Amino acid sequence: MRNLYKKPHTYFVLLLFLAVVLFIGREFYPDGGKLEIINKDRPVRIGYFHGGRVNMMYRALIYDYFDEGGISVELYTRFLKEEELFKIPQTHEETNKMWKDDIEFGNPFGKMRGTEIVDLIVEGELDGGTIGESSFIASIHEGLPIVVVAMLGYDAVPGKAIIMRRDVEINSPDDLRGTTLISRRAGPGDAIFLREFLEEVNLVPGEDLTVIDQVDEDDTEKWLKEKTIDGGLYHLTTVRHLVLDGTAYVYQPMNWMDPALSHALLVFHKDYIQNHREEVKRVVDAYVKRIAYEKGLPEEQKDRSWDKGLMMEGEFQGMEIPSYDLPPRIRVDLLEEMQGLLYKYGEIDKTVDIRDFIDESFVE
Repeated sequence: MRNLYKKPHTYFVLLLFLAVVLFIGREFYPDGGKLEIINKDRPVRIGYFHGGRVNMMYRALIYDYFDEGGISVELYTRFLKEEELFKIPQTHEETNKMWKDDIEFGNPFGKMRGTEIVDLIVEGELDGGTIGESSFIASIHEGLPIVVVAMLGYDAVPGKAIIMRRDVEINSPDDLRGTTLISRRAGPGDAIFLREFLEEVNLVPGEDLTVIDQVDEDDTEKWLKEKTIDGGLYHLTTVRHLVLDGTAYVYQPMNWMDPALSHALLVFHKDYIQNHREEVKRVVDAYVKRIAYEKGLPEEQKDRSWDKGLMMEGEFQGMEIPSYDLPPRIRVDLLEEMQGLLYKYGEIDKTVDIRDFIDESFVE
């Protein structure tokens, strides 16, 4: 092997490189790896939904990635069916104390629609938010001033499924006639995914079967257990819970379309981006750094506890919790395809150039 140190100029270059690295470290990481916080008096306020497609932002908060990146960030959310906005604690232990133990069905913590988050951004109560792809598309079609700066989590493989009550036997799509199915409270995406499934199996909502959309998370479980409904499109953590307790079985994972159409986005008010580019950059950088950390972990060290917020990997009957890309580039192709579906089902009355509402400069 060649000895690089035999040549004096090569040795000098290496020493110069190390000196530059040490200088940069002292300049930008004065506290041994932490940047100085640039917005101590005015934290970045981000609306947050506590779910798998956005939990990486939660872990960036509780493990101090934002503070270490020199940016003060506050995540805000709501309890299901409540109006009060509250700040999420910066430790998982404190967050768990906020979960309501007296709730029979589900847990209402962090249940906030993407459209609700966007409304609060427009009203000035929030600077940015974590929202689903359909809420983003619906909002820009309403002329609301939001811009995407990074992609959050997405379903690389199916993360949702059609499930049926254990006592409802479905052996073929034709057996679904006369049943009642639901989709979860969210943006228009889940309702569209369910309708695409029904179109695939040649069933018409309102004629062949009953479909109820925008059902609150607690009622999705309650109605199934009370036999008010027969099944529906459910998200993985709820699927796992209802299958394991004997309430339901998986009829079909969401494989009738690209599962990655279900994804989340980090958005900000366009004026906030214009006036606070460094703050936005540091938020994105901290988020990216957390993704890189988790991807670098050995498989045996990745959290698989099914503890919502902490788990990094999770598989059940061929389905998985959402994935995160490094770098988290915005998938324009997915947004364009989803826009076409919203148009197909009458959620929007035209299509627009999605790129006009994307700022790709924050993700290299």
